[in-house]
Amino acid sequence: MSQKDSEQITDLKETTIIANNPDISEELQINITELKDSYDSFLYVSKPFSSTNINNLQAKAKLYGLNPAPLKGARILELGASCGGNLIPQALYYPEATFTGIDLSGVQVQHGNEIIKSIGLTNVTLLEKDILDIDESFGTFDYIIVHGIWSWVPDVVKDKILSICNKNLSDNGIAYVSYNTYPGWKRLEQLRDIMLYSEKRAKDQNLLERTLYTKNVLKMVADTMNSDERSRTQSNYKISNIHRVLNSSDYYVAHEYLETFNDPVYVSEFIERAQQQGCAYIGDEVPQRSFISWLSEDVADNIRALSNGNYIDKEQFYDYVYDTQFRMSLLTKQANESVINHDETVTMDILNSLYYVANSANEKGVPSDWTNTIYIAIKEIMDTAKQFTVQDIVNHINRSYPGYIIDNNQLYQRLLFLIILGNLNIYGESYPLTPFVEHESYIPEPFINYLKTLVEDGGTQYTALGNMYNQIDESIDNGLLYVATLLSKPTSRETLLQTMDNDNLTVQRTTKDGYTYKVPTEQYLDESLLRLEYLGYFRK
Repeated sequence: MSQKDSEQITDLKETTIIANNPDISEELQINITELKDSYDSFLYVSKPFSSTNINNLQAKAKLYGLNPAPLKGARILELGASCGGNLIPQALYYPEATFTGIDLSGVQVQHGNEIIKSIGLTNVTLLEKDILDIDESFGTFDYIIVHGIWSWVPDVVKDKILSICNKNLSDNGIAYVSYNTYPGWKRLEQLRDIMLYSEKRAKDQNLLERTLYTKNVLKMVADTMNSDERSRTQSNYKISNIHRVLNSSDYYVAHEYLETFNDPVYVSEFIERAQQQGCAYIGDEVPQRSFISWLSEDVADNIRALSNGNYIDKEQFYDYVYDTQFRMSLLTKQANESVINHDETVTMDILNSLYYVANSANEKGVPSDWTNTIYIAIKEIMDTAKQFTVQDIVNHINRSYPGYIIDNNQLYQRLLFLIILGNLNIYGESYPLTPFVEHESYIPEPFINYLKTLVEDGGTQYTALGNMYNQIDESIDNGLLYVATLLSKPTSRETLLQTMDNDNLTVQRTTKDGYTYKVPTEQYLDESLLRLEYLGYFRK
């Protein structure tokens, strides 16, 4: 994953969580009330985020040398859970873990609880609760998720969040906090300033209307810049950023650019504040922001010289060089500081303990100019899109390239390099994909209810479907739900085909040049069975 790709993050905010509190000023309370009302009145679609997947968080913690809690029996807390879109798919796939989400917006909590009830989940709870009311009596959690909240709340809540990431974290617990960062957000801050300046002309309108108005203002500004050669040359980056805002969802733009609070910080400032609240900084969820060994030798050497052995300075100078605008920091209790690996040394034992899946952007096929057998073998396994281990690579090489002598150092270095670049996603525990087996496979009711809630019952206006890795899957439709429903009990392929024929199932597709054709029933069934397998729905 390139630096540019890692910065193209859009739908990152969830709802804020604060309420009436006697310890804050009247002016601040008014701002907070307005903030709460904005989320009640203009829903922020609650989506799953793969970066917050507990299996991923466990693996990233291991990468940095920690010993996080196993997922079975784990307790997870999300601050700012909105409608639960980030927790519901995880609760579905990890039924032996317990999930709690809190949010100030009662409207969004209600929507989320209705979805949870319709699916039939019993291991996830959404509460309308003020973050400032959480204390040690609320309990401890093995994983705490704070996604898209920290930058958008006042300082008193920022510090409270970090305090919770210490006091409400179990001994080996891992907290995840995302936030906007300088220097990169200084580029976007100009756009927020333009929108807030022009918003005064629409101050009597509701948030959606103000959003549409200020987006039109941005468009006119960009058009004006584009029409003048001098401005176009000097401000090309700003024009590109404006177009990204214009192409973003209205609810995202409203809550990202027009809210009262949006306070980016430098990563060094965030780490200092976290330490003041009793937290230890682990590293970024995106390894390339904390590991500089993947950079070219001269760049890495310069950053090392600038940081002079200080890991905080290393990350700060990285951000200066690469203009970072968003971070996803991992925290733990200060008692674990001594075991955190800040020197980028990852042991073979750690890499042996992980499970690997190719990034969804992985391009199939081995480049024709590749000659390194280890590189080729890893790529061939990545192309299956299935989970694998180091031992699976070794077995594949022994089968496909008999007699080849494996250089273990090269193998592990290659894996670590792919992890750092984001070409390989890593997980702490196995989640195997079970294929359809006649008379044995079936799909549990909660998975079918999950599809039904989203496809038929309008759930997509509040959330989106997430797979076992909490990656968004937008390809579900009535046809997939129909096939999944037929698989509520073990059956045969022949019976499935007969039922589909009896129900006169017809699937039509249209090519890009407008040609419409009917998909054979056998083909559609096989495609659906494969889709359901890769969603991890089958059980025996």
